[in-house]
Amino acid sequence: MVANPRKTLRADSLKPVNLPELVHVELDALRQPKAVRLPRRQAIVAIDDQWRLDDEWWRSEPVSRLYWAVRLASGNRLVIYQDLIGGDWYRQSY
Repeated sequence: MVANPRKTLRADSLKPVNLPELVHVELDALRQPKAVRLPRRQAIVAIDDQWRLDDEWWRSEPVSRLYWAVRLASGNRLVIYQDLIGGDWYRQSY
């Protein structure tokens, strides 16, 4: 059990978690990710999954992303996505 910190929660004291991090992704001829820079280049040896998310289409800034669950040459697993509206690539931490 966590002890009560005896502090009142305020909206300005909350911090977002799991924020995406901008990364550089190299694509192959089929437009699939082949390497990612984190900060040094690491080859992608396998794509384990791919999915698309289209949400909040009614807002002024809708969400449209293409996600990739990949395995790096180092053995690490990583989830990256491309923002299909802006074109940038991000690393999604979890």
